[in-house]
Amino acid sequence: MVSAIILAVLPMVHLPELIETAMIGISILIGVLTISGGYRQHHKVRVLVLLVCSIAFLVGKYGVPERFETPMVVAGALLMAGAQFINLRLQRGCCDHHCEDVTSRNELSSITSRVEL
Repeated sequence: MVSAIILAVLPMVHLPELIETAMIGISILIGVLTISGGYRQHHKVRVLVLLVCSIAFLVGKYGVPERFETPMVVAGALLMAGAQFINLRLQRGCCDHHCEDVTSRNELSSITSRVEL
């Protein structure tokens, strides 16, 4: 999520092009790694769609006139932040659901062991 915030501020700082490109690349890498890890848990495609749109805006910055670069990067950063937020919420929901299932099974086995005695 922090990488998305840094991306949103990036066009306003006017860093050299190489540093800006490196930061965008690192942010995309972080986004892909974290969201792909979450996708393996929750299997919700909408997070992947947000990630792909985010990457399209961030990479599309290099193909538009200079006056559109800042809006492209800000839009990409906001989409990345949204994807990260939704991914985190879905991951927590999967974990809570899984933990509840395990707890329910443990409680059930505990009850059945007491009944058998």
